[in-house]
Amino acid sequence: MAGDLVLVTGGTGMIGFRVLVQLLEAGYQVRAAVRNVAGFEKIKALKPAAPYASQLSHIIVPDITAPGAYDDAVNGVKYVVHLASPLDINLPDDIDYETKLIQPAVKGTLGMLESAKKVSGIDRIVITGSVLSIIGFSDAGSTEILDETRRSAVSEGPFPMKIAAYAASKARAFESVHKWIAENKPSFDVNSILPVFVLGRDDTVTEASQITRGTNGLVMGPLLGHPGAPTPGVAVHVDDVAQMHVKALDPSIPGNQDFLANSQQPRGVEWAQVNEIVKRRYPKEVANGILKVDPAEPAQTLPLSVSSAKAEKAFNFKFKDLEEQVVSVVDHYLELLG
Repeated sequence: MAGDLVLVTGGTGMIGFRVLVQLLEAGYQVRAAVRNVAGFEKIKALKPAAPYASQLSHIIVPDITAPGAYDDAVNGVKYVVHLASPLDINLPDDIDYETKLIQPAVKGTLGMLESAKKVSGIDRIVITGSVLSIIGFSDAGSTEILDETRRSAVSEGPFPMKIAAYAASKARAFESVHKWIAENKPSFDVNSILPVFVLGRDDTVTEASQITRGTNGLVMGPLLGHPGAPTPGVAVHVDDVAQMHVKALDPSIPGNQDFLANSQQPRGVEWAQVNEIVKRRYPKEVANGILKVDPAEPAQTLPLSVSSAKAEKAFNFKFKDLEEQVVSVVDHYLELLG
């Protein structure tokens, strides 16, 4: 309910900041758990958060994997939205993924649950997972319609690349949460939001040179002359993902549920459509070369059918389509160019 205190982790990231802002807009008091003061200063300085300064506070959690890391953070809160993820794009590819990526994901998530169990008054925790929590790379190309009941085998490694280890971290953390709930039977509910590739305006990006950061690179990379590898045709608007996190706190939404987030479901998107959208919506920028549309190298799409029917029914909304996602990203880029 509006006015209640919500603890948010991962608020300095693309999805986390959008969730934080939507919570503030809905009237919640928000306590942002950040690793250092600089992280909170970054949040406060971003324009969408500025009107809500009186509703926003912070607490320092320097190491989310430390035992009891969130013990102080959960005091007095009614809800928790846990988005913090250990993925660091600057991590080298030759690290020990198990200790540097996978275990931190598991420990950080279970640590939050353990801290929440120690206090009274928490009604619900919403955790950000990923489509990779339940659907594996091997499912790409499948014609089967996949939903929240899917459980792909979790790889134990070795991992050929960082993204494979990241997928394993999401799957392992997801499994651990379900096991923890079954064993501990907490007084609070836990809902998990499992988005596919998240696109849309990223307010944490403040310079045009950063526009390809994260999954927005799937759209902006090719438009800036850097075609990517074939990619599963699944995408969702960041605003929809954030809205799901906020709505998932509402007691009218069933608890202890998993919700996939995918637009144009179940058959997904064709990445080549990005070119057509951009040519139609931004003819001037295409003509002068600001946006590059290469008909000789259209983006390649790997078929992947992911159903979000459960989420659409539970949250009573329709996901924004690919065009709205693309326009959101491109408009932000052009705004940053000035």
